[in-house]
Amino acid sequence: MPETQLARLRRSLSSFAKTWGVSAQAPGVPESTEVSSSWSAHSSGPNWSTETRYEMLRWDDLILADHLRHPVSRLAASMMTLIDWIITGTLFRFIKSSWKYAGFFLFPYLWVTGFALVGAGLGFGVTRLAGLHGAGAWIAGAVITLAVFAGMLRWLGWKKPINHVFDDWIFSRQYVYGQRPLMDARVDEFAKVLVARARANDAEEIVIVGHCLGAALVMETVSRALKLDPDLARHGPTICVLTVGATIPKFALHPAGARVRTATQDVAAASDIRWAEYHARDDAISFYRFDPVTLKRVGHERGNGRPNIRRVQMHTMMSPASFKRHRFNFMRMHYQMVMGNDQRSQYDYCMVICGPLPFDEITAPDGGVGRFGADGALLFDHVPLAPGVEKVAAGAPVHAA
Repeated sequence: MPETQLARLRRSLSSFAKTWGVSAQAPGVPESTEVSSSWSAHSSGPNWSTETRYEMLRWDDLILADHLRHPVSRLAASMMTLIDWIITGTLFRFIKSSWKYAGFFLFPYLWVTGFALVGAGLGFGVTRLAGLHGAGAWIAGAVITLAVFAGMLRWLGWKKPINHVFDDWIFSRQYVYGQRPLMDARVDEFAKVLVARARANDAEEIVIVGHCLGAALVMETVSRALKLDPDLARHGPTICVLTVGATIPKFALHPAGARVRTATQDVAAASDIRWAEYHARDDAISFYRFDPVTLKRVGHERGNGRPNIRRVQMHTMMSPASFKRHRFNFMRMHYQMVMGNDQRSQYDYCMVICGPLPFDEITAPDGGVGRFGADGALLFDHVPLAPGVEKVAAGAPVHAA
């Protein structure tokens, strides 16, 4: 929801201010429509000042509707996704491209299998202790098994969060097959918002941010915007794309993912558009060292701009205590890519969207490290962006992958 995203950004800006010795705030309340929600942020140092207009693609209503589905419907639909991913070979492509991401895909199914085994074990144990035999034992065992299974799924489903990830996979299967018309319409409308922002020519930069599943939506948004206006990047503002913790291959590796593959290639082919993608080894919910365009493994870095692939380390972004505490909390590590850093690092989400350096400079291999003094002043002979930098964010506000 917009309020949740704004609260997260405010916490991130607080960390950003402490880490870099700057001032950063996002006052006010979100201005929302069905398609998007936006708010302003201001950041400054001794010799620079940046105004950012942050606008997010809204689909929280669609996600909340998914969360309300009946548990039986969720389980059945998620099993359909598992079968589809196996039959189409998509799961095996996941294993080949990123075994960690394949594990993330399988983990809710393994949990549910564990629930079933616990239920069956208790059912068998209780019937044996009760001395039941024959049909009575089978019936009693089945009832106990189902009751334990349903109870564990209900109690642990959101806590782990198993239901959350199941909803994500159900959405993914439906989206790749073109069965989410409301989501398609929302992306179409957001593409129009992007075109309008570019034509307004009232900002130095427009940065379209895609995190997680939202990275694929960014590809489609920019591709559709280019079809609406082939001169999208020539109206004045520099058009930039930032994908972090991205899962574009989750669609592109599926045989039915031609639409996402084409959109990604469209963005890569638009040479006037800057594109940087960051990979982190400790982010298991992403495709580490995997090219979203060629769908092949890559080295540590790639700098040809289609996209620039940067490899970063989570432990350089987080404090030692925070990294130790969250290292095996995969969801928390995944979201670090869109949160404020505890330490100055080559990648800092807030510095990209709210800092004074142009996109090409802040996404260079060293990022902002060495470019700012202890007091947050911009160093070296550099003219920062003029006030009025605009950032447009399109991401996955609730979905995990």
